[in-house]
Amino acid sequence: MPIGRLFAKVFLWFWLTVLTMFALFLASRLGTRLVPSTDVIASFAPRVGDEAAHAYESGGPQEFEQFKQRLIGKSGLELYLIDGYGKDVLSRPIPSDSLSIVRAARSDGRILSRFGLGSHSSSYKFTSPSGHLYILLVRSSLQLVKFLDDTAGGGLLFFGLVFLMVTLFCFWLTHHIVAPIQGIQSAARKVAAGDLSVRAPVEISERRDELAALAADFDAMVERMGAFVRSQKDLLSTVSHELRSPLTRLIMSLTLLRKESPPESDELLQRMERDVERVDTLMGQLLTLARLETGLSSDARTNVDLSQLVQEVVADGDFEARACDKSLRLQAEGGVVIEKADQQALRSACENIIRNAIRFTAPGSEVAVILKSERMGPSSQVFLSVRDHGPGVPEQLLQQIFQPFFRVKEPRSDPRANNGTGLGLAIALEAIRQHRGTIIASNANPTGLEVKIVLPIHPA
Repeated sequence: MPIGRLFAKVFLWFWLTVLTMFALFLASRLGTRLVPSTDVIASFAPRVGDEAAHAYESGGPQEFEQFKQRLIGKSGLELYLIDGYGKDVLSRPIPSDSLSIVRAARSDGRILSRFGLGSHSSSYKFTSPSGHLYILLVRSSLQLVKFLDDTAGGGLLFFGLVFLMVTLFCFWLTHHIVAPIQGIQSAARKVAAGDLSVRAPVEISERRDELAALAADFDAMVERMGAFVRSQKDLLSTVSHELRSPLTRLIMSLTLLRKESPPESDELLQRMERDVERVDTLMGQLLTLARLETGLSSDARTNVDLSQLVQEVVADGDFEARACDKSLRLQAEGGVVIEKADQQALRSACENIIRNAIRFTAPGSEVAVILKSERMGPSSQVFLSVRDHGPGVPEQLLQQIFQPFFRVKEPRSDPRANNGTGLGLAIALEAIRQHRGTIIASNANPTGLEVKIVLPIHPA
C-alpha cells in the first residue's frame, strides 16, 4: 500500500502518543523518592553505614579509603561519607546532581533514592555508636540500559517487546483505517475518468463499520449515475436516429418545392433550408457522440497515418478559411502512425478542433497546427496543437467547454454567436479518450485559445 500523507499523519499520531506515554513513564521515574523498608538497599544501608563510620573513626581517611575500595571495587560506584558539617571525609567535592538528595537526607532519617538524567544517587542518614552524625551517599553514572533495568524492575527485554508490539499495532491500525479510504479514492478517480462500472473494493464492504457504509453509499451513487448517464445516452441516440429520416425527407421536399415555387419565395426557402441543415448537423453530431460514448469497436481499429489525416483536414479547413480572410499553417512531422486506432473518430476529433479554431480566429489571422512525436521513456507519444487568434475563453470555463451543449456566451454583435452546436469539443474529447489520450485547452498569449492533444502511439 502506498504511504500517503493521511497514512503518515495517523501513524505518527499513534506513534507520538506511545512516545509521549513512554516519556511520561520516564518522567515519573525521575526525581527523589523514599526507598521502601522492604527493599534490599534498606536492609544493607545501616550495616554499610556503621562499617564505614567505624573505619573512618578508627583509622581516619586512609582506613575509609581502603574500606571503600574493598566494598565497591571496580563496580563503578562512588561512595561518600559526609560528616555533620556537610563535607566528605576524603575532602572530595560532592557532585552537583547529588547535592539535593544530601540536603534532603539531613532532614529525613530514611533512605532516599534519586534518579536524574545522568546519575542515580542514594543517601542514608545515621548516627555512629560514638554519637557522630553522618550521611552515606552512593552514586553511579546512569546508563540507559541499566536505568531501564532498575526502573522497570529488571524487565528491559519485556519493555522492548512491548514497545515493538505497540509499534506494529500502530502500523496495523493505521493501515486498517487508511487502506479502505485509499481504495475508495482510487475507485472515485476511475469514475471521474468516465468508468462508471467501477465499484469500491469488496473487502471494504465486508468490514461492517462506517467505512463499509461509505463504500455502500459510494457504490449506490455510482450505480445511480451510471443509470442516469445510460438513460441520457439512450435518449439522445434514439431521438437523433428517429429524426434523421424525417429530416432527410424534409430536405428533399424543400428541394422539390424550390423548383415549383415562385421567385419571391426563394428567401423563405433558403432560410428553411439553413434551419433544416443546422438541425441535420446537430443530429449527426449527436449520433457521433453517442457512438463514441458506447465505445469503439475493435474490428474498426487499424493503423492510422495521423500525419496524412491531419494534412487532409488542414487542407479542407484552409480552403474554407480563405473564404473568410483566414488561413491555416501546418507544421507536421511525417510518418506518425497510431496503432489500433479508429480513423473516423480521430478525423472527427481533428475536424471539430480545427473548425472551431477557424470559426473563432480573427479575420486576417492564421490558425497554427503543429504535429510532432516524442519518445517518453519506453513509450512514444504524439502531440497535436491547434492555436487560434480569437478572444479566448475565461479561465474558469476552460474545463467546461468540453461538456456537451456548453457554449461560451459571446457578444450579440459577434457574428460567430450561436453558430455552433456545443458538441464539437465534446466529440473531440470522447474520441481522444477512447484512444487513451488527453486533451486540454489553455489561453494563448496575448490572445487566442490553444488546444493540445496527447496520444500514445501504441494505445492499450
